[in-house]
Amino acid sequence: MVPTPTAIRVAQTLGITTSAYVAGSIFSISYLSVPSFLLAPSPVLARQWQLSFDRGKIINPAIALVSIFSYAWLSYKLYGTLNHPKAEMYALSAIATLGIWPYTIFGMMPTNKKLFKKYDEMKGLSVEEKATEVGLAKGESTKELVDRWGMFNLGRGMLPLVGAVLGMWATLD
Repeated sequence: MVPTPTAIRVAQTLGITTSAYVAGSIFSISYLSVPSFLLAPSPVLARQWQLSFDRGKIINPAIALVSIFSYAWLSYKLYGTLNHPKAEMYALSAIATLGIWPYTIFGMMPTNKKLFKKYDEMKGLSVEEKATEVGLAKGESTKELVDRWGMFNLGRGMLPLVGAVLGMWATLD
């Protein structure tokens, strides 16, 4: 048996661990942070969501790019063609992880924009001040929007998780 070159092992490790990390990070926001956020009054909730969003948009996309490039490189380097099952699995891993961007833009952006607006409306309020959200359509309060966003976020987390599973499968197969 010919030993696998170190660069291949590094790319496999980076691809799998970074896509799994991004999935875990995304899921943890929905499972851990959002339920805690929903206990807060609307002005605090809007700030908490915005802070979480701002931090997540810096960290997770950068880490996801490491995964995407690792999988794409593995697909090309190991097989040079998509006519090989492992090359296809690594390519699908890259595509699944890349899917967080269109999912966010097309699926989550309408809710994100409403939450950005809520944050702008409430950022001047102190923690003690009560915000009344009157005249809202059903599903438009800050709490309802953050709850909806948390559910969408679970769907987004599935994409890099699928990437990690496919990457692991290609590596171990």
